[in-house]
Amino acid sequence: MEERLGRLLAMTGKVVREHFDAALGDIGSSLNTYVVLKVAALHPGMSQRELAGALGIEGPTMTHHLDRMSADGLLQRIPRPGDRRAYCVQLTPEGRAHLDRVDAFADDMDTEFRAEFTSSELSVVFDVLTRIKDRLSKEANVHHAAG
Repeated sequence: MEERLGRLLAMTGKVVREHFDAALGDIGSSLNTYVVLKVAALHPGMSQRELAGALGIEGPTMTHHLDRMSADGLLQRIPRPGDRRAYCVQLTPEGRAHLDRVDAFADDMDTEFRAEFTSSELSVVFDVLTRIKDRLSKEANVHHAAG
């Protein structure tokens, strides 16, 4: 019997994520660090709570990541103007340099990954994966709205 497509997609995603995380470890980073820095850089002034929500991370887990990254000098929390209880996450110059280095590394890995496919195969892969993602995202939104 042929393997179920959903399982194959899930396992492929897991293997790709683990490979990327291991490769990032080789250059002194991690997938969690990269994702947090990337979102914080794209949305300056985002609060810790907003950042956790955008990444789908629980508050205590986000606090743990931010504590570690702050201790590493990659980001800082600054009080949010007008709300003494909230803090904004801001990259330090070291955090920006780290993100730039990891972005360049991710671009190189993406180029290598894309080299596994012909241009027509790559077009089909993007089309199929986008359709699956869009359909399941739409279904998830319907379930959330109904709940």
